[in-house]
Amino acid sequence: MIIGVIPVENIQQDKADEIWNGVLSILSDKIPPQSFKTWLEPTKGAFTKGNILTVDVPNMFFVDWIEEHYRDIIETALNSVAGGNISIKLNPIEKGIKPKTRKVKLYHIDAYNLQKRYTFDTFVVGSGNRFANAATLAVAKSPGQAYNPLFIYGAVGLGKTHLLQAIGNYIRENNPDLKVYYTSCEKFLNEMVDAIQNGATIQFKKRYRGKDILLIDDMQFIQNKEGLQEEIFHTFNSLHDKGKQVVMTSDRPPIEIEGIEERLLSRFQWGLVCDLKPPDFETRIAILKKKAELAGATVSNDILHYIAHRVKSNIRELEGALVTLLALTSLTDMQLTLESSEQILNDILGREKINKLTVEKIQEVVSDHYTVTPQALRGKRRTRSISFPRQVAIYISREYTNLPLKAIGKAFGGRDHSTVLHDYEKIKSLMEKNNEIKDDVELIVKKAKNTNV
Repeated sequence: MIIGVIPVENIQQDKADEIWNGVLSILSDKIPPQSFKTWLEPTKGAFTKGNILTVDVPNMFFVDWIEEHYRDIIETALNSVAGGNISIKLNPIEKGIKPKTRKVKLYHIDAYNLQKRYTFDTFVVGSGNRFANAATLAVAKSPGQAYNPLFIYGAVGLGKTHLLQAIGNYIRENNPDLKVYYTSCEKFLNEMVDAIQNGATIQFKKRYRGKDILLIDDMQFIQNKEGLQEEIFHTFNSLHDKGKQVVMTSDRPPIEIEGIEERLLSRFQWGLVCDLKPPDFETRIAILKKKAELAGATVSNDILHYIAHRVKSNIRELEGALVTLLALTSLTDMQLTLESSEQILNDILGREKINKLTVEKIQEVVSDHYTVTPQALRGKRRTRSISFPRQVAIYISREYTNLPLKAIGKAFGGRDHSTVLHDYEKIKSLMEKNNEIKDDVELIVKKAKNTNV
């Protein structure tokens, strides 16, 4: 999918609207109704020029969102409607601005299948991804030498594809003579099948085995596919024997891929295997700030904190929540406030559970667990028997309520925000080092959730 702006001169109008409506008809059955209404209903087929269909979208927020979430499914639908010889160009139209005067950054997939926006500079590093970021950067700087192969695994939306393509973009920028290529395991299989059907297996093998750096996404797709595993095995051997770099990602570690051959498993583990964990609160805030900065938007800390509390485990959803707020407020001229953010995100993400924890409930359960009084938690005493339960209660209050530091401090006897932050960080650090404390805190949270009404 190509994204940018086409000058309007000498454009012949044709069946662009008809083609795009056909695509939308297919997408309406495959995308949740609320998402379809928000992101695809406002679009319109504008015109075609050559083999490019231009589709008008309201603004750059829509460009980013559609490119991130719907590119593959749109291309599949377009292929069904118009055949495989046509591409889509998304054209952002903002109020009072004509397309021919609108200059936007061009996002596209190049001949190496890399999206240029995925770079190390745009990747936000935190405790959950620091090791993987360092490993991928080392590979990008010294391909074929450091960690070969490199295998990165983690849940959906944690940045695997970003890091994988960042390697490719770094190498393209700093070692342009090297042949780098990004693909998904599924696409590899599809090309392999096409090559077999068309008698082009030699060309297929040369294409992949002639690269200096091969980046393969979603390796879990090989599970229980003997033919695919066979071809991956020989491709891997060919590249590795020549000192070429191989980097792979998966949603699970190699040993958990069902039906994987032992010989392939051992090769995946020859180099370095590292994981990506969900971002902590501070990293989520940093990600949101970076996204807002790239969008040229100013968003208050209260709103950023609210989003970070609502979306905890998926970076893609986290960024998507912010993009949704910015897009919808831009379209409707609604002021972006904490209240409007809650309303919009409740519609998109679903309303928060009624039994959301409160500071009062947390204080009650913590005091019962440690045999102290809630009044003591709100008091000034600093003895170990009181201060530790208080710090636990403050930690849970920050993790499981949407209250800012100042409000939490007020609920604990008027403590200032720096004291609250110190107590939070202390318990967080202890939980990382001491499983007994971690289990204790998790038990308290479970009790609070089960008893809350």
